[in-house]
Amino acid sequence: MYLPAGEGVPELSGGGAFLAVFWRRRGHGSARRAGKDRSRLRARLETLVSVAPDADRYAELERQKDELERQKDELSVITSSLGEGVCAVSERGEITFMNPSGADMLGWDSLSGESGALAVHAAHAAHAAPAAHAAHAAHAAPAFLMEPAKRAMALRRSVTIHDTRFTRVDGSHFPTTLTASPVTGGGVPSGAVIVFRDISERKAFEEQLARHAFQDPLTGLANRRLLLDHLDHALSQAERTGNHVAVLFCDIDRFKAVNDELGHQVGDELLRVIAERLRGAIRAGDTASRFGGDEFVILLEGVTSAEDADRVAEEVLAVLQDPITLSTGREVVATLSVGVAVSERGQSRQDLLHDADQAMYRAKEQGRGALASRSGTDSAVVAARSLNRPNRDTAFQHVVDRGEMEIHYQPLVSLSDRRIVGAEALVRWNDPDHGILLPGQFIRLAERNGSIVGLEQMVLEQACRQAKTWQREFGATLGICVNLSALHVQQRNVTDHVAGVLESTGLAPSQLCLELSETVALHDVVVTSSVLRELHALGVRLAIDDFGTGHSSFGYLARLPFDVVKIDQSFVHGVHDDPVKSAIVSAVIALARTMGACTVGEGVESQTQLEELTGLGCDVAQGFYFARPLPTAAFGKMLTASAEVDLRLLGSTKTA
Repeated sequence: MYLPAGEGVPELSGGGAFLAVFWRRRGHGSARRAGKDRSRLRARLETLVSVAPDADRYAELERQKDELERQKDELSVITSSLGEGVCAVSERGEITFMNPSGADMLGWDSLSGESGALAVHAAHAAHAAPAAHAAHAAHAAPAFLMEPAKRAMALRRSVTIHDTRFTRVDGSHFPTTLTASPVTGGGVPSGAVIVFRDISERKAFEEQLARHAFQDPLTGLANRRLLLDHLDHALSQAERTGNHVAVLFCDIDRFKAVNDELGHQVGDELLRVIAERLRGAIRAGDTASRFGGDEFVILLEGVTSAEDADRVAEEVLAVLQDPITLSTGREVVATLSVGVAVSERGQSRQDLLHDADQAMYRAKEQGRGALASRSGTDSAVVAARSLNRPNRDTAFQHVVDRGEMEIHYQPLVSLSDRRIVGAEALVRWNDPDHGILLPGQFIRLAERNGSIVGLEQMVLEQACRQAKTWQREFGATLGICVNLSALHVQQRNVTDHVAGVLESTGLAPSQLCLELSETVALHDVVVTSSVLRELHALGVRLAIDDFGTGHSSFGYLARLPFDVVKIDQSFVHGVHDDPVKSAIVSAVIALARTMGACTVGEGVESQTQLEELTGLGCDVAQGFYFARPLPTAAFGKMLTASAEVDLRLLGSTKTA
């Protein structure tokens, strides 16, 4: 085969079939016929050339359609498995897609039709955009979906809303976070895709965290943190307005006995009931808080006088007069001891709380259900239930044998480095009928009936044993201070008894500090001096307590072998603003230093008092500013919780 000169085979572009037709010139063919055949062939070829590209394009479209279907199925599987809701909204306000999670959150019907549109509940159609609702009521997007979609389309970018609300079919609401993104075609938004998530669990968790941060979980009252925050704000406001702030420090009487006898579950129920009654007793705008354990603190704002605070305190006592019926059916009569303190200009929250706490302890001394003012003495007690003296006389005869006496410990802190250097042992009577009683309520009684010596011997032995236990636990010596009465000092065998206790407990004599009040020390100077020298010869430390309250002179102090001089709190309380008291304290410190004795400031309750004592050269301090007397276990926890415990012997050096 060959091609005639000047004739070629047409090329079929576009991937169509290739057809080559060769025309062989034969001897019997005519040129005219050849021309006609050639024309028909060319026309056929042109037809094939025009059809072949259309066939390829059709095949490509079919392939793309299959790919889109595959991607659509894949996208459907992905969106169906998502925990978030996914919704597509057209520019006309139609919902064109909603995945199952979104439908479940909203309580809508299942997906219908190939388009994935929803049969939207009629309740939501009313919330749709008006224009969309008119033409597409069945698929109209509610306002809470349409509004973010419109915003995303208008801004032509994604819009995120972290905290909003969606409405379910039943009319209920749930919190959500959402992101709306525009869908663009040809540069013009044609709709939006909204991804949303139910954040109910997160919101509930946040609310729970907030409650735990500022609310007592047992009683529902404000906790210590919130109370202190409110107190700071109230004091600042009082400075501006000229009004006062009052604090009521309330402690439940005999609460420990309730826990011990009826169990902690009953104790918790009692706390909840008392908290509810306190909430009903205070004024609108005041804050009732559970300060810790069985202690409640009430903050009164906008107080114009101490009488305002007293009236609220009396109402607090009154709401507890009726018995409390517990879930077990048992009735309990609960009482509070309430201490009231009214702020003074420039007073810190710590000072105000200490004042109220001290007043509460004075109320405790009056018996159950008592109210005492910070600024008053015992005669200023507003209301008190005192114990019946004949009953007390009878009950106290065998308190030691019955194990009703408890020892609490108050730390002594070095002013040079603010570290614990000792502890004073203070006895408490846990009376089954009247709860915890302080020494002022029974010491005279014990002295009158002669049981004071046995009581002090018990305290001495237990305190020494406890000091030895702390030494083993913390690996350091801890000075322990124990009080002696005049009757005990004049016992012939007092030195032998002290020596025996030290031997039986294994405590080093230098760790024991025996305290005598100024009155006791001067009761019989000749006898006292002899006994004290014998005790000093054992290596025991000796302290004169409440110095300055009796009739002693500095000369008597120099004649007795005291290692420690404890400055009475009546001088400490005025040391920062009374020049006379400051001068007396300064003189006592100077004399003690000359004698080689250590000085202890008693009853420290504020930062200003602490700073003044430090400036005057006082060695050690104790008082509510650091801690009130604590039971043995609580005192041990305080030592354990210290970041850097340094327990050193009180008086091991004369300046420590």
